[in-house]
Amino acid sequence: MASMASMRSLKDDWLLDCYTDAVQLQLDPKFIRLLLNEIHRRLDDPVFRRTWFVLSGK
Repeated sequence: MASMASMRSLKDDWLLDCYTDAVQLQLDPKFIRLLLNEIHRRLDDPVFRRTWFVLSGK
């Protein structure tokens, strides 16, 4: 899927900012789901995981 390949090239901080903005702006749920899928894919990286948990409040 081309969209997922594009998501993989996003820098971590930009991905998290995009996700936060997309949720706040109530953008297309499919787009939000793509962002969230990429976030979940990156959770294997401990630095990314720590940042995500801080931002998500978990």
